Amino acid sequence: MIVCKKAEQNRFGQFMCFEHLTMVPFDLEAVVPEQMSARERGLLNAYHAQVYENISPYLEEEERVWLREATREI
Repeated sequence: MIVCKKAEQNRFGQFMCFEHLTMVPFDLEAVVPEQMSARERGLLNAYHAQVYENISPYLEEEERVWLREATREI
C-alpha cells in the first residue's frame, strides 16, 4: 500500500511522490536480476533497505536474521 503526497514544488509546478505504507520484502526467489536494468535493481535494493530499516527494530533476533536475508541486495 502506498500514499501519494506532495513533494517538490518549483517553477514547473507541484510534483508528487509516493510513500510506502506497507513494508514487505519481495520474494527474491521469483526475481531474475539478469532480466532487470541497473535502475530496477537499484530501486529494489533501496526498497529492501527501507523495509529492513523500518521493520527490524520491532523483531526478535531470529526474525531479524530472516529479514536480513529476505532483503539482501541483488
